[in-house]
Amino acid sequence: MPRLLAPVALSLATLVIIPRSTSPAAGLYEPIAPSPDRAAAVEVSRVRAHFDSVLSELGARDVSALTNAQRARRAEIVAALRAYRDRGVFPHNYDFPLRDTPYFVDRKTGTLCAVAHLLALTGRDDIVRRVARGNNNVWVPQLAGDTALLRWLDGHGLTVGEAARIQKPYGFVQPSPVVGTALMLTGSIALGTSLVASTWNAMANSDGHRPLGSALGLASGIVSAGMGVAMMAQPDGPRGANLAGGVAATAGVLGIALASRAILHHGTVQKAERKAQLQHRALEASVAPLLAVGRGAGVEVAIRF
Repeated sequence: MPRLLAPVALSLATLVIIPRSTSPAAGLYEPIAPSPDRAAAVEVSRVRAHFDSVLSELGARDVSALTNAQRARRAEIVAALRAYRDRGVFPHNYDFPLRDTPYFVDRKTGTLCAVAHLLALTGRDDIVRRVARGNNNVWVPQLAGDTALLRWLDGHGLTVGEAARIQKPYGFVQPSPVVGTALMLTGSIALGTSLVASTWNAMANSDGHRPLGSALGLASGIVSAGMGVAMMAQPDGPRGANLAGGVAATAGVLGIALASRAILHHGTVQKAERKAQLQHRALEASVAPLLAVGRGAGVEVAIRF
Protein backbone atom coordinates (compact mmCIF):
# COMPACT_ATOMS: atom_id res chain seq x y z
CA MET A 1 0.00 0.00 0.00
CA PRO A 2 2.74 2.56 0.76
CA ARG A 3 4.08 2.11 -2.77
CA LEU A 4 0.66 2.91 -4.22
CA LEU A 5 0.15 5.92 -1.97
CA ALA A 6 3.59 7.46 -2.50
CA PRO A 7 2.97 9.08 -5.92
CA VAL A 8 -0.44 10.34 -4.83
CA ALA A 9 0.84 11.81 -1.57
CA LEU A 10 3.85 13.41 -3.21
CA SER A 11 1.69 14.93 -5.94
CA LEU A 12 -0.73 16.25 -3.33
CA ALA A 13 2.14 17.71 -1.32
CA THR A 14 3.53 19.41 -4.40
CA LEU A 15 0.15 20.93 -5.20
CA VAL A 16 -0.22 22.19 -1.65
CA ILE A 17 3.28 23.57 -1.24
CA ILE A 18 4.28 25.07 -4.61
CA PRO A 19 2.58 28.48 -4.85
CA ARG A 20 1.83 30.43 -7.96
CA SER A 21 4.99 32.13 -9.17
CA THR A 22 3.18 35.02 -10.75
CA SER A 23 0.23 37.20 -9.90
CA PRO A 24 -1.28 40.30 -11.48
CA ALA A 25 0.09 42.49 -8.71
CA ALA A 26 3.55 40.96 -8.83
CA GLY A 27 3.63 41.19 -12.61
CA LEU A 28 3.20 44.94 -12.44
CA TYR A 29 6.42 45.26 -10.45
CA GLU A 30 8.66 42.79 -12.28
CA PRO A 31 9.76 45.24 -15.01
CA ILE A 32 10.53 47.87 -12.36
CA ALA A 33 12.44 45.62 -9.96
CA PRO A 34 13.70 42.51 -11.77
CA SER A 35 16.16 41.80 -8.96
CA PRO A 36 14.44 41.48 -5.55
CA ASP A 37 17.71 41.91 -3.67
CA ARG A 38 18.50 45.08 -5.59
CA ALA A 39 14.94 46.31 -5.09
CA ALA A 40 15.26 45.82 -1.33
CA ALA A 41 18.52 47.79 -1.29
CA VAL A 42 16.91 50.57 -3.31
CA GLU A 43 14.01 50.69 -0.85
CA VAL A 44 16.38 51.02 2.11
CA SER A 45 18.20 53.86 0.32
CA ARG A 46 14.90 55.55 -0.41
CA VAL A 47 13.79 55.38 3.23
CA ARG A 48 17.16 56.69 4.41
CA ALA A 49 16.92 59.60 1.98
CA HIS A 50 13.55 60.44 3.48
CA PHE A 51 15.06 60.59 6.96
CA ASP A 52 17.89 62.77 5.64
CA SER A 53 15.29 65.36 4.65
CA VAL A 54 13.34 65.01 7.88
CA LEU A 55 16.45 65.43 10.02
CA SER A 56 17.33 68.60 8.12
CA GLU A 57 13.83 69.95 8.70
CA LEU A 58 13.91 69.10 12.40
CA GLY A 59 17.28 70.79 12.78
CA ALA A 60 16.07 73.92 11.02
CA ARG A 61 13.02 74.51 13.22
CA ASP A 62 13.05 77.43 15.65
CA VAL A 63 12.77 75.87 19.11
CA SER A 64 13.17 79.05 21.14
CA ALA A 65 9.58 78.78 22.37
CA LEU A 66 10.21 75.36 23.89
CA THR A 67 11.21 74.81 27.49
CA ASN A 68 14.66 73.56 28.35
CA ALA A 69 13.22 70.12 29.13
CA GLN A 70 11.42 70.00 25.77
CA ARG A 71 14.54 71.05 23.88
CA ALA A 72 16.62 68.41 25.65
CA ARG A 73 14.12 65.64 24.89
CA ARG A 74 13.78 66.86 21.30
CA ALA A 75 17.54 66.67 20.86
CA GLU A 76 17.45 63.08 22.14
CA ILE A 77 14.69 62.24 19.65
CA VAL A 78 16.68 63.73 16.77
CA ALA A 79 19.77 61.75 17.76
CA ALA A 80 17.73 58.55 18.06
CA LEU A 81 16.17 59.14 14.64
CA ARG A 82 19.62 59.64 13.12
CA ALA A 83 20.79 56.34 14.63
CA TYR A 84 17.62 54.65 13.36
CA ARG A 85 18.36 55.91 9.85
CA ASP A 86 21.96 54.75 9.99
CA ARG A 87 21.01 51.25 11.15
CA GLY A 88 18.87 50.82 8.04
CA VAL A 89 16.46 48.19 9.37
CA PHE A 90 12.89 49.16 8.48
CA PRO A 91 9.49 47.48 8.29
CA HIS A 92 8.35 45.85 5.06
CA ASN A 93 5.24 46.29 2.96
CA TYR A 94 3.90 42.77 2.49
CA ASP A 95 0.31 43.41 1.55
CA PHE A 96 -0.04 46.51 -0.66
CA PRO A 97 1.84 46.09 -3.96
CA LEU A 98 0.02 48.98 -5.63
CA ARG A 99 0.75 51.72 -3.10
CA ASP A 100 3.23 52.80 -0.45
CA THR A 101 1.78 52.01 2.97
CA PRO A 102 2.97 52.67 6.53
CA TYR A 103 3.46 49.79 8.97
CA PHE A 104 3.61 50.79 12.62
CA VAL A 105 5.10 47.39 13.47
CA ASP A 106 6.40 44.86 10.93
CA ARG A 107 3.94 42.01 11.40
CA LYS A 108 6.57 39.36 10.62
CA THR A 109 9.84 40.63 12.07
CA GLY A 110 8.51 42.99 14.77
CA THR A 111 10.64 45.85 13.42
CA LEU A 112 9.20 49.22 14.46
CA CYS A 113 8.65 52.19 12.20
CA ALA A 114 10.48 55.38 13.11
CA VAL A 115 7.63 56.86 15.15
CA ALA A 116 7.00 53.58 16.98
CA HIS A 117 10.74 53.19 17.56
CA LEU A 118 10.99 56.62 19.17
CA LEU A 119 7.95 55.90 21.33
CA ALA A 120 9.34 52.56 22.50
CA LEU A 121 12.79 54.04 23.10
CA THR A 122 11.27 56.55 25.52
CA GLY A 123 9.24 53.95 27.41
CA ARG A 124 5.89 54.25 25.63
CA ASP A 125 5.55 50.69 24.39
CA ASP A 126 1.94 50.84 25.52
CA ILE A 127 1.13 53.39 22.80
CA VAL A 128 2.96 51.29 20.21
CA ARG A 129 1.03 48.12 21.12
CA ARG A 130 -2.31 49.91 21.23
CA VAL A 131 -1.86 51.62 17.87
CA ALA A 132 -0.57 48.43 16.20
CA ARG A 133 -3.56 46.45 17.50
CA GLY A 134 -6.03 49.09 16.40
CA ASN A 135 -4.66 49.78 12.91
CA ASN A 136 -1.12 48.76 12.11
CA ASN A 137 -1.22 50.73 8.83
CA VAL A 138 -2.47 53.97 10.37
CA TRP A 139 -1.17 57.36 9.23
CA VAL A 140 0.02 59.69 11.99
CA PRO A 141 -2.51 62.47 11.12
CA GLN A 142 -5.25 59.92 11.85
CA LEU A 143 -3.91 59.77 15.43
CA ALA A 144 -4.45 63.49 16.02
CA GLY A 145 -7.14 62.65 18.56
CA ASP A 146 -4.95 60.26 20.55
CA THR A 147 -4.37 62.22 23.77
CA ALA A 148 -1.56 59.96 25.01
CA LEU A 149 0.36 60.43 21.77
CA LEU A 150 -0.26 64.16 21.78
CA ARG A 151 1.09 64.47 25.33
CA TRP A 152 4.16 62.50 24.35
CA LEU A 153 4.76 64.71 21.31
CA ASP A 154 4.38 67.88 23.33
CA GLY A 155 6.70 66.59 26.06
CA HIS A 156 9.38 65.94 23.46
CA GLY A 157 8.97 69.26 21.67
CA LEU A 158 7.41 67.76 18.54
CA THR A 159 4.29 68.62 16.60
CA VAL A 160 1.82 66.28 14.91
CA GLY A 161 3.06 67.61 11.58
CA GLU A 162 6.65 66.72 12.42
CA ALA A 163 5.62 63.24 13.53
CA ALA A 164 3.75 62.85 10.25
CA ARG A 165 6.93 63.80 8.39
CA ILE A 166 8.95 61.29 10.41
CA GLN A 167 6.58 58.50 9.44
CA LYS A 168 7.54 56.87 6.15
CA PRO A 169 5.24 54.64 4.08
CA TYR A 170 6.98 51.60 2.63
CA GLY A 171 6.99 50.39 -0.95
CA PHE A 172 6.20 46.81 -1.87
CA VAL A 173 9.30 44.76 -2.72
CA GLN A 174 8.89 41.50 -4.59
CA PRO A 175 10.28 38.72 -2.34
CA SER A 176 13.52 37.06 -3.41
CA PRO A 177 12.66 33.75 -5.09
CA VAL A 178 16.00 31.99 -4.66
CA VAL A 179 16.04 31.00 -1.00
CA GLY A 180 12.27 30.94 -0.69
CA THR A 181 11.73 28.69 -3.71
CA ALA A 182 14.47 26.29 -2.62
CA LEU A 183 12.95 26.13 0.83
CA MET A 184 9.48 25.54 -0.59
CA LEU A 185 10.71 22.77 -2.89
CA THR A 186 12.60 21.04 -0.09
CA GLY A 187 9.59 21.43 2.16
CA SER A 188 7.31 19.83 -0.43
CA ILE A 189 9.58 16.79 -0.69
CA ALA A 190 9.78 16.51 3.10
CA LEU A 191 6.00 16.83 3.36
CA GLY A 192 5.42 14.16 0.71
CA THR A 193 7.78 11.74 2.43
CA SER A 194 6.18 12.45 5.79
CA LEU A 195 2.69 11.82 4.40
CA VAL A 196 3.73 8.48 2.90
CA ALA A 197 5.49 7.39 6.10
CA SER A 198 2.57 8.57 8.24
CA THR A 199 0.10 6.57 6.13
CA TRP A 200 2.34 3.52 6.45
CA ASN A 201 2.67 3.88 10.22
CA ALA A 202 -1.04 4.53 10.63
CA MET A 203 -2.09 1.42 8.70
CA ALA A 204 0.39 -1.28 7.67
CA ASN A 205 2.91 -0.57 10.44
CA SER A 206 0.65 0.56 13.27
CA ASP A 207 2.12 -2.15 15.52
CA GLY A 208 5.66 -1.03 14.73
CA HIS A 209 6.82 -4.44 13.47
CA ARG A 210 8.76 -2.73 10.68
CA PRO A 211 11.46 -0.57 12.32
CA LEU A 212 12.40 0.96 8.96
CA GLY A 213 8.92 2.45 8.59
CA SER A 214 9.00 3.84 12.11
CA ALA A 215 12.45 5.35 11.64
CA LEU A 216 11.48 6.85 8.28
CA GLY A 217 8.32 8.33 9.76
CA LEU A 218 10.19 9.85 12.68
CA ALA A 219 12.98 11.31 10.53
CA SER A 220 10.70 12.67 7.80
CA GLY A 221 8.33 14.08 10.41
CA ILE A 222 11.14 15.98 12.11
CA VAL A 223 12.38 17.33 8.76
CA SER A 224 8.88 18.29 7.61
CA ALA A 225 8.08 20.06 10.88
CA GLY A 226 11.40 21.91 10.81
CA MET A 227 10.96 22.98 7.20
CA GLY A 228 7.43 24.14 7.97
CA VAL A 229 8.61 26.33 10.83
CA ALA A 230 11.41 27.71 8.63
CA MET A 231 8.93 28.61 5.87
CA MET A 232 6.64 30.41 8.31
CA ALA A 233 9.60 32.30 9.79
CA GLN A 234 10.66 33.86 6.48
CA PRO A 235 10.20 37.64 6.67
CA ASP A 236 9.86 37.94 2.88
CA GLY A 237 8.72 34.49 1.92
CA PRO A 238 6.98 33.62 -1.36
CA ARG A 239 3.21 33.82 -1.65
CA GLY A 240 1.56 31.07 0.35
CA ALA A 241 4.66 30.36 2.44
CA ASN A 242 2.80 30.74 5.74
CA LEU A 243 0.01 28.37 4.70
CA ALA A 244 2.42 25.88 3.17
CA GLY A 245 4.64 26.05 6.25
CA GLY A 246 1.68 25.40 8.51
CA VAL A 247 0.66 22.34 6.46
CA ALA A 248 4.22 20.99 6.48
CA ALA A 249 4.65 21.59 10.20
CA THR A 250 1.31 19.94 11.01
CA ALA A 251 2.09 16.94 8.81
CA GLY A 252 5.50 16.67 10.44
CA VAL A 253 4.07 16.66 13.95
CA LEU A 254 1.52 14.03 12.89
CA GLY A 255 4.28 11.93 11.37
CA ILE A 256 6.35 12.16 14.55
CA ALA A 257 3.33 11.16 16.65
CA LEU A 258 2.45 8.13 14.49
CA ALA A 259 6.07 6.96 14.29
CA SER A 260 6.49 7.38 18.05
CA ARG A 261 3.31 5.38 18.66
CA ALA A 262 4.55 2.58 16.40
CA ILE A 263 7.95 2.55 18.10
CA LEU A 264 6.41 2.50 21.58
CA HIS A 265 3.93 -0.21 20.62
CA HIS A 266 6.66 -2.36 19.15
CA GLY A 267 8.79 -1.83 22.23
CA THR A 268 5.89 -2.83 24.50
CA VAL A 269 5.25 -6.01 22.48
CA GLN A 270 8.93 -6.94 22.52
CA LYS A 271 9.12 -6.34 26.26
CA ALA A 272 6.06 -8.53 26.85
CA GLU A 273 7.53 -11.29 24.66
CA ARG A 274 10.86 -11.19 26.49
CA LYS A 275 9.05 -11.32 29.83
CA ALA A 276 6.99 -14.33 28.71
CA GLN A 277 10.12 -16.12 27.48
CA LEU A 278 11.90 -15.48 30.78
CA GLN A 279 8.91 -16.73 32.73
CA HIS A 280 8.73 -19.83 30.53
CA ARG A 281 12.40 -20.56 31.05
CA ALA A 282 12.36 -19.75 34.74
CA LEU A 283 10.24 -22.69 35.71
CA GLU A 284 10.15 -26.00 33.88
CA ALA A 285 8.66 -28.91 35.81
CA SER A 286 8.78 -32.52 34.77
CA VAL A 287 7.08 -35.43 36.41
CA ALA A 288 8.36 -38.99 36.00
CA PRO A 289 7.70 -42.35 37.79
CA LEU A 290 10.33 -43.34 40.35
CA LEU A 291 11.15 -46.96 41.10
CA ALA A 292 13.67 -47.47 43.88
CA VAL A 293 14.90 -50.96 44.86
CA GLY A 294 13.84 -51.75 48.33
CA ARG A 295 12.10 -48.42 48.79
CA GLY A 296 8.91 -48.92 46.78
CA ALA A 297 7.49 -46.81 43.98
CA GLY A 298 6.86 -43.13 43.77
CA VAL A 299 6.88 -40.02 41.58
CA GLU A 300 9.90 -37.81 40.86
CA VAL A 301 9.24 -34.11 40.36
CA ALA A 302 12.12 -32.13 38.86
CA ILE A 303 12.05 -28.35 38.88
CA ARG A 304 14.65 -26.47 36.84
CA PHE A 305 15.37 -22.75 37.39
